[in-house]
Formats: sequence, structure tokens, C-alpha cells
Amino acid sequence: MSQISRDDVAHLARLARLALTDAELDGFAGQLDAILSHVSAIQAVDVTGVEATDNPLKDVNVTRSDTVVAGLSQGEALAAAPRAAENRFAVPQILGESQ
Repeated sequence: MSQISRDDVAHLARLARLALTDAELDGFAGQLDAILSHVSAIQAVDVTGVEATDNPLKDVNVTRSDTVVAGLSQGEALAAAPRAAENRFAVPQILGESQ
């Protein structure tokens, strides 16, 4: 027994403002019916006494703790730059901007 008809798919397509061809309507009707059949089969499974789980793994996000470490001084950072001017990185002008 079909759970979704071609007319149902056409109605959904209109609601979603999708222009589907007749072949697409027929194809999607079959695909959606197969999906709904699988969902029905899963829903029919007796889960009495089975505890619900949202995640079977009990691990949590493992991260290192934040520790403050000394960074580069301005001079050390600029020492590695190809060009520096007025204690800043010097970069090529872009987009025709004036300085």
C-alpha cells in the first residue's frame, strides 16, 4: 500500500515552489514512499524496556586547559616581516586606497 501519492508529491512541490516534471513527480513519489515504508518499519519495532540514548559514547570534548604563555614582542614579530614601517607591518597598497 502506497503511503504517499503522486498528487501528494505535486502538492508538496507546489508548497515548496518547485517546478517538477511528470517524470520527477513519479520518481519522487516512489522514493518518498520507500522512505516512509522504512520509517514505518522502524516505528513498528517494540522498544519496551529499552532505555533511550542520545549518545552511546560517554566521552566529552577533550581539550587542554588554557594556560597563559608569553607571546612575541612587537620587535620580535616585526623582525620576521619582509617589510616594516613605523613599528607596523608594511604591506602593498590595495584597491587604490591612499595612505
